[in-house]
Amino acid sequence: MSSQDKLRQELQELSPAQLRELLSASGHGQLLRGEEEKESGPSAVDQQLVTAAKDEGNAFFRLGRMEDAVSAYSRCIEMDPNNAVCLSNRAAAYLKLKQFDLAIVDCTKAIEANPTIKVSVIYILSRCFLTDVVFKPLMRRATACIALGQYGQAVTDLVAAMKFEPRNKECRAKLRVIVDTATDVKQRENGADVELRKAGVHAASILSVCDGWVKSAVRGNPGPAAVNGHTLFRGDNDRIYLFGGRAVREQKPDVFVLDENDDSSWDRVLTCGADTPSSRAWHSTSAIGGKERDIQCVYGGVSSRGEDSSVYLLVPASSRGYQWVQPRCLQDPKQVPVPRSGHAMVSVVEDNGDRAVFLFGGRTKRGVNDQLLVLRHPPRLILFGGNGQLNDDRMNDVWLFDLEKQLWTLLQCCGDIPLPRSYHTAHTIGEFLFVIGGRTAEAEDDSVYMLDIGTAEWFKLPIPIDHGLTPRAWHSSVLTKSGKLFVLGGGTYHGPLKDAATLDLSYFQTKASLLNHIAIE
Repeated sequence: MSSQDKLRQELQELSPAQLRELLSASGHGQLLRGEEEKESGPSAVDQQLVTAAKDEGNAFFRLGRMEDAVSAYSRCIEMDPNNAVCLSNRAAAYLKLKQFDLAIVDCTKAIEANPTIKVSVIYILSRCFLTDVVFKPLMRRATACIALGQYGQAVTDLVAAMKFEPRNKECRAKLRVIVDTATDVKQRENGADVELRKAGVHAASILSVCDGWVKSAVRGNPGPAAVNGHTLFRGDNDRIYLFGGRAVREQKPDVFVLDENDDSSWDRVLTCGADTPSSRAWHSTSAIGGKERDIQCVYGGVSSRGEDSSVYLLVPASSRGYQWVQPRCLQDPKQVPVPRSGHAMVSVVEDNGDRAVFLFGGRTKRGVNDQLLVLRHPPRLILFGGNGQLNDDRMNDVWLFDLEKQLWTLLQCCGDIPLPRSYHTAHTIGEFLFVIGGRTAEAEDDSVYMLDIGTAEWFKLPIPIDHGLTPRAWHSSVLTKSGKLFVLGGGTYHGPLKDAATLDLSYFQTKASLLNHIAIE
């Protein structure tokens, strides 16, 4: 027997009280929830009987005699009702017998019988031990829930299981089953229910981020003088452009393009027009209008005159240049977003091929905002979050702006609503908005949130701890056509960040259109 197997066996025999004592003696007692000791469990003599019954059940299970295995595990549980391993093993037998409701009951009891342990305990105790008493019950309950069509609970259990095994292949396989079920042609033709669609969206987003961020070096010194607060955007030629930002010295409203053959070299782009915006930082830039036209929408930001509420369009004027145009809003000033900076804005392609721009949050004179707005040209603009000028408050509102009707709409959101924030970035894939990082009231954030625009529900995506993004704000990001989310620079109140990282969202990109068009009654 290996040392790991021996440790596993020893830890399996510990009662909850003994586990609590072990952690307390090692200085990690705070990792267990609650101050009071639970019942100490069976006596030493009873423990031998419990172990014997469990071993008998295991033997029957290996022989395929599931009903006998259930009987043996039941004797074990009668002697030790909180034995998580026996409860989980009996659940496994129930799964084989297709008694899914009973399997769910046992898995739930097994999960509740365990002391609540933080993920860091993995590195203190044996991973094998945690696999038996925490991971397996979650996986088995997820399996039963999938069989019964309880997809939402299944995703919840799989997310919890992946905290212990972030790269577990079985977890990913079950998530794919849920996505495939939600996007199945027959399901869509018959009208998939709301829970299945939500579970499919959630599962697809988890599968896309389960490998986490891949960091990369930043080479060279770009031509723009701005050091932060700039925006990156992708033109129809798939080249990466840069506008604005805060410069150490002279600041100009210049547009730059990244060299096609050198990812560290920038060239200035020719621009014209009488409506050139003033130089600014912490604004937003998003594509707007029909897909056949490469029009970029610049909104908000901080200029020499403070926060700006104007909308500027960057319209192609030649094969190598752009023209600045400023549309006029016809609404009552009380019905439009207040001037802001540090917000996020993304465009969404609608069924008719037009693009709407969504606006969220931002900093205003009254503080940070949490509203979501939409702008259409004739599509919509989405605005999220940002920073205000009153007490430096942050926002988490979501707005939509219709450029054709020149009207703003506030979305009422639910789910894992992000904390109010500013200086984050955002992108859309289909009808889904992704928000990255930003500055909350307390500190810079490393989180990735996704908004299902169709239901106005937020999801916080579980990024593996060991492949996370350095918390940041004031950064810039671009979503490539292949579904790679590229983040560049930014910083914290302690100083600038000069790194880059990529999050592969290509899997979600392949499923987004199918999840968009599920018919919901």
